[in-house]
Amino acid sequence: MKLIVGILLLFSPFLSQAQGVFDFKTKEIELKNLKADETPTTVTFGFKNTGTQPIIISRVAPVTTLVKATWNEQPVAPGKTGTIKISFPTTQISTNFNYTLTVYSNASSAREQLRIRGNIVDNPRYPDLLYKLNMDSLKFKSNNLSFREIHFGEIKKDTVYFFNSRQKEVSVSIRYKPSYITAVVEPQIVKPGKKGMIIVSLDADKRNDYGYVYDNVILSIDNDNSYKNRLSISAHITEDFSKLTEEELANAPVAVFEKNTIEFGEIKPGEKANCDFVMKNNGKSDLIIRKTKASCGCTAVTMGETILSPGQSTTIRATFDSTGKSGRQYKSITVITNDPQHPETQLTISGNIANKK
Repeated sequence: MKLIVGILLLFSPFLSQAQGVFDFKTKEIELKNLKADETPTTVTFGFKNTGTQPIIISRVAPVTTLVKATWNEQPVAPGKTGTIKISFPTTQISTNFNYTLTVYSNASSAREQLRIRGNIVDNPRYPDLLYKLNMDSLKFKSNNLSFREIHFGEIKKDTVYFFNSRQKEVSVSIRYKPSYITAVVEPQIVKPGKKGMIIVSLDADKRNDYGYVYDNVILSIDNDNSYKNRLSISAHITEDFSKLTEEELANAPVAVFEKNTIEFGEIKPGEKANCDFVMKNNGKSDLIIRKTKASCGCTAVTMGETILSPGQSTTIRATFDSTGKSGRQYKSITVITNDPQHPETQLTISGNIANKK
């Protein structure tokens, strides 16, 4: 028996090589400044089978259904070449895209990962192709502007673009904006068939909030006095802990919860359930609770102490109101602190609402 095992081990490298082997010309294709077009864009990944057995591709799985893959479903013999063609609509994907595709086969590497990335720009032949959102005959690429993560002390800037699809010039101005947001329209008078832009800046210090924040900028088109034309602005505001020294990190506060989930069981419709989360400061300096936020208006959060000395504990109570709710319920509470290692903690409460009898 030992002799048989030894022989198998001796020849196992050769047995493993008796497979097809992918040799791709490239595994990544970058498309810079790709012009938008109504016809899908197609790129081709070429490969050669440098192994000793045919390669059979069973499937190619893109990360999004907007990307389609086609390939020769016949086996690719040793020494022969094959292709995988990828197509996608430039008018439907993100203007800055980065997509992976996984190739499944019987080759020596059963999974191969390919990537397409790049950016999409306006096409002079179809100038309004990327402008799909209509506001009083002005076409916008988007009415949502996400600054994603922004630290206190930062001012971030981004731009919203629009196209005048009217037969006459149009004036665009800012009707309302919060004081911590600046918004500038360029140009303020846009001729037919021309483009304009709105440059938006968010000042994190002036916003003076933590976590995810949402705001609106109201536009006035041709001196319109309504509030229907608006841009939605979002950001995730955080403290910048990157500049802390090793000593400061060693002496930082540490937020520790006894538990992060609470099951409140079954309650009747209209009843309330109280869930108490105990948090302790296991660090060496004061722990400050910056903010708590529930995922639903049906959940109220009440606080004990908001500044905890080292070793001190407090209770955060989440009260769920079942009015208008039914069935299984899951609600979350985000707790934001000055703990540099875990500045945000997600708490979860769950339970059942009994059926009315």
